Amino acid sequence: MTGRPHQFSIRRQLNTVLAFGTLCAWLLTAARAADGQEPSFDRDVLPILKAHCLECHSADTSEGGLRLDTQLHVLRGGDSGEATVVPGHSDRSDLIDRVTSIDADRQMPPDGERLSDAEAAVLRAWIGHETAWQATIAELKSSGTAHWSFQPVHRPQVPTEFSSRHPIDAFIRRKLAESGLQPSPTASGPQLIRRASLVLHGLPPTPERVAEFAADDRPNAWQRLTDELLDSPHFGERMATFWLDLVRFGETHGFETNRERPHAWRYRDWVIAAFNSDLPYDQFVCQQLAGDVYGVDVATGFLVGGPYDLVKGQDPLLRLTQRQDELADMINTTGTAFMGLTLGCARCHNHKFDPVTQKDYYALQAVFAGVNHADRQLPPSPDRIARLKQLDTQIADLRSSLQKYIAANQLREAVTATQNSEEFSPVEAQFVRFTILATNQGEPCLDELEVFADGMNVALATAGTVASSSGDFQHPLHKLEHINDGRYGNARSWISSVVSGGWVQLKFAAAHRISRIAWARDREGRYADRLATNYRVEVSVDGEHWQEVTSSEDRLPTDSSQKPDIVYSFDDATPDEASAARRQLQQLTALQAERQQLAEPALAYAGTFSQPGQTHRLYRGEPGSPREAVSPAGVEALHGPELEETTPEQKRRQAIADWIVSRDNPLTARVIVNRLWQFHFGTGLVSTASDFGANGTEPSHPELLDWLAAELMDHDWSLKHIHRLILSSETWQQSSSPNAAAIVRDAESRLLWRFPPRRMEAEAIRDSMLMVSGKLNPQRGGPGFSAFEIEPENVRHYFPKTTFTSDDWRRMVYMTRVRQERDAVFGVFDCPDFNQVVPQRSRSTTPLQALNLLNSHFVMQQAEFFAERLQQECPSDEERIQRAWQLCFSRSAQPAEVNASKRFISDSNWLQFCRALLNSNEFVFVP
Repeated sequence: MTGRPHQFSIRRQLNTVLAFGTLCAWLLTAARAADGQEPSFDRDVLPILKAHCLECHSADTSEGGLRLDTQLHVLRGGDSGEATVVPGHSDRSDLIDRVTSIDADRQMPPDGERLSDAEAAVLRAWIGHETAWQATIAELKSSGTAHWSFQPVHRPQVPTEFSSRHPIDAFIRRKLAESGLQPSPTASGPQLIRRASLVLHGLPPTPERVAEFAADDRPNAWQRLTDELLDSPHFGERMATFWLDLVRFGETHGFETNRERPHAWRYRDWVIAAFNSDLPYDQFVCQQLAGDVYGVDVATGFLVGGPYDLVKGQDPLLRLTQRQDELADMINTTGTAFMGLTLGCARCHNHKFDPVTQKDYYALQAVFAGVNHADRQLPPSPDRIARLKQLDTQIADLRSSLQKYIAANQLREAVTATQNSEEFSPVEAQFVRFTILATNQGEPCLDELEVFADGMNVALATAGTVASSSGDFQHPLHKLEHINDGRYGNARSWISSVVSGGWVQLKFAAAHRISRIAWARDREGRYADRLATNYRVEVSVDGEHWQEVTSSEDRLPTDSSQKPDIVYSFDDATPDEASAARRQLQQLTALQAERQQLAEPALAYAGTFSQPGQTHRLYRGEPGSPREAVSPAGVEALHGPELEETTPEQKRRQAIADWIVSRDNPLTARVIVNRLWQFHFGTGLVSTASDFGANGTEPSHPELLDWLAAELMDHDWSLKHIHRLILSSETWQQSSSPNAAAIVRDAESRLLWRFPPRRMEAEAIRDSMLMVSGKLNPQRGGPGFSAFEIEPENVRHYFPKTTFTSDDWRRMVYMTRVRQERDAVFGVFDCPDFNQVVPQRSRSTTPLQALNLLNSHFVMQQAEFFAERLQQECPSDEERIQRAWQLCFSRSAQPAEVNASKRFISDSNWLQFCRALLNSNEFVFVP
C-alpha cells in the first residue's frame, strides 16, 4: 500500500518533466520561427511523433498505409486519401484535425495520452512553415515519377553492331547475342502468307493467293502482300476485335435486366473504319473522348461502352453509388486503354504503386461527371442535308400541283401515345408553341418535343434551345427541362399544370426553316394517359406574331384504328391532265418515302452530356463522405492540365484528350506500340499491356519500345506504319519451329529467337471455318446478328440458337456482344463477358473446347458444307484431299497424309474427314 502513492508521485513528476520539456521545445520552435528559422522534423517533430504515433505508424506497422517516421512518408499520406499535411496550411491538414479532435471516432492516438496544446502547436508551426517542405515536395515528385515508363520518350540509337540491319532486328539480335541465342531461319512462303493472313485478317489465305505468292519472285513481293493485307477491309475487322475487348464494349447493359442497346453497333463500325483508314492514333484517341468537338459524335461510344445499371435504387445513397460506379468505369477505362495507368486504384486512397493521388482521381471524375449513358442523335451529313432540302422543294411543288385534286374532308390518322409526326411546308421560325386543349385523361404530358430542320432536331437544349411553358406540374420526375433533353420515356417527361389550354414553347438559338415536328406522350410505351387529343402548333419569327402550321382538326378520333390515305380524284380532269397528275402522284409517293427514310434521325449509343455540378473528393471512396471540392484536371505528377471549376463540360474532355496525346506524355505512344507488338507476337514487349506502372512488368526490350514509340509519333501517329515495320522485319518472318537448346533458356520465346506460335482466338477459328466451308457471309457493318434467342421480358433471358442461317454466318466481330453471355460454341475459347476491360485474352485448354469443336451443331453443319464444296470443286478423291489441305492449312498434303486420308474416308465418310480437319491443331494455330 505504501508503494503505490510513491509510484504515482514519480509518474506525475515524470509527466511534469516531459510536459515542461515539450513546452520548452515548443518555445524554442516558436522562437526559431520568429527568427525566420525553419522548423526541423528530426529535432522538433519526430520526438513528439515517437511519443504518441510511431507505435502504429512506422515502417513495421503503418496502419492505414500511413507512416510518420520520415517527413517524406508524412507528406505521402495513407490509404484514406486525406491530406495528412498540407504544407503551409495546418488548418487543412488531417494530422492536426486528428490529434486535436474530440470525436472518439477520429481522435489520435485512439488510446493513451493525447498530445498537449504545446505539442500540437509544434506540429502546427512545422506544417505552417511552407518553405520547410519544398525539398520534400520535390523528393516526392521525383520518387513517384522515377519509374521507367514515366520518363520522357527519347529515340535510342539503333545498336551499332547491327546497324546495317532492320532497326527492329538490330535491337532483337543484340538481346539474343547477350543471351547466347541465335535467330531462327526465315519461314517458308506458304507459312508466311498463312501467318500474315491469320494475324492481320483472322482468316486463312485462299489456295489461289498462296500459289500466286509462291510464284512471285519480285524483290518486293512480301511488301506487296503486306500492303494488300493492310489495305483490305478485313484488317479493320480484325483490329477492332482486340480494341473492343480493351474498351469493354458491349451491346447490352448488363446487370440483372441486361437490356439491349440497339444503336451501340455504330461505335463498332466507327472503330473498324478508323483502323482501315489509318486514322492517326492521336486523333483516334481524341475523338473517343471528345468526338462531339470534332464532328465525330459516334466515337464517344467509347465513354459509355461499359455496363450500366438500368434499374436505379430508391435509396439516395445507392443511386449515388451507382453513379460513382459509372464514372469509375469511364475513368479506369480511359487510364488503362490509352495510358496503361490503373487510375481506378486511386478511387478510395492514393495509388499504392504509381504517382496518382486520390485528388487526381476525383479531378478526373470532374472531367467525366457530365457524361451520361444514353442514345444520342447523330447530326446528318452535309450530303443528307442537301438532299433533304432538295426533297422538300420537290415535294412542296408536287403537293401544290396536286392540291386541286384532293377529295374533300380528308383526315389524318389518330394520335398515339408512342409517336406522332406533324409535317407541313417548310416555314421560317425561331419560336414553336405547342398548345394542348384537351387530353384523354388528366394534365397533358409530353416526353419530348422535337422540331426538325434539314433532318436535324434543332429543339435540343444542347443546341441552345430554351424551353418555357404556361405552367409546370410539380413533381420530382416531370420537369420542363425534359421537354428537349433528347431522352424519351415517362421518367424524362414534362406535364402541364392545367388540363386545357396549357402550352410549352421552344425558342431556338437562331431561326430555322422547319418542316416537321415529332411528339409523344411516352415513346417507351408504358403509359397512354395524359395524351393530347386536341391541340394546335404555332410558329413565330419574333415571338409576337404567330402562325398556325398544324393542329388536331384534321385527325381521326383517338379511338379510331383507321389508317387514312389522302384520296385524289381526277374525275373532273381531262385525260391528259389526269395522266400527268397520276405520274406526279407516283413521283410524290416515291419522294415522300425517300424523305421519311432520310429524315429519321440516326441514333448511336454514344452518351449525352450536361454541365456537371461540383465534384468532391470522397473519403475512402464513400459517396456519403464528401471532403473538399476539386476542379477538373489530369494526373498532377504527369503534368496533367489544371482547369477552372467553371470550365464547360466539353472543354474538359477535350483538354484531357489533348494531354493524353501530347508528345510530352510518356505513356500513350509506348502503350499503343506495345499493343501492336502484342497483336503480332501474342505478348507485348511489356507483358502487362494495360499496366505500365510500378506494379506492371519491365519491358523485355526497353530501347526497342522507345524506338517504336518515337517512330510512331514522328510518322504522324500512323499505326499502319508500325505494322509495316514489324512485318518487314526478319524477326517477324522467322520460322516458328522449336529449338531444344533455346527452349531451355527462353521457353516462352520472349527474346524472339523464333516466331511464337499460338492458338487463334475464338473469332478467327469460327470465321476460318466459315471461309473454308464457303459460307462466310461478306456483309459488313450495320446492326449485328445475334447468337441467341431472346425472351422479350423486362429482365432479358438469352438462349443459344440451335439453328443457323446465312445471316448468322457473318464475321464474328458483327455478332451482337451480349454481356454476361458467351457464344455457345466458341465462347469457351476464352471470350470475355464484356463486363471488364480485357487487354489480352487468356489461352486456356479445356475439355469443353474439344467437345464443342467436335460435336456442336454449328461445326457439324460447316463440316457438311465443306464436304459439299469439295465434291463440287474437285472431280477425284485425291484432288479433293489436296484441295481440303490447301483450304485448311495453306499447303499441299504429303503422300503419307494423302494415304492416311484415303483410309480414313474409306472407313468413315467425307463429312467425318472434313470434321477432323476442322478440329486439327494445325487449323487453329498461327504458324
